[in-house]
Amino acid sequence: MASLAFGRLPVWTAEAVLVCALTLLGRSEASFPPIAFVSEVPGDVSAAAEAFARVNDRRIFVITSSPLFQRLQRGPNRCGDLDSVRKLASVLIHEEAHVVKSASESDAYAAQLTSLAALGAGPGHPTYSEVRRSMRQTLSRRRPEPVRVMVMR
Repeated sequence: MASLAFGRLPVWTAEAVLVCALTLLGRSEASFPPIAFVSEVPGDVSAAAEAFARVNDRRIFVITSSPLFQRLQRGPNRCGDLDSVRKLASVLIHEEAHVVKSASESDAYAAQLTSLAALGAGPGHPTYSEVRRSMRQTLSRRRPEPVRVMVMR
């Protein structure tokens, strides 16, 4: 699963890193929407993104060049950086909320924070605080979501 060049640390495959996050969640790949790996952040996606989803696309795109993913790929022990594995697992939950439930950004962050808490990184944990900070920044830049009204005749 890892490639090892003389004198260098192993580099875990993207698939091995994904398995770490799914295992921590107690989920299989089949229980998620399709996951695609991309190495570059598209121009219409935040440069700080670790993954993204597209409207009308049932896939989750994981950015393998993100610092989070790189940390997991280059770690000396597979799945050894628990905080990073938790973070990736929570990112998958965030994007799954968009893809499966058409969740708003606010609801996707709520799902992400809930998953972090369930994985032992709740309020007060640095990873939880980092995600809350990202949520506040992201939501402050967005326009308010339209109010959905149902008209009955």
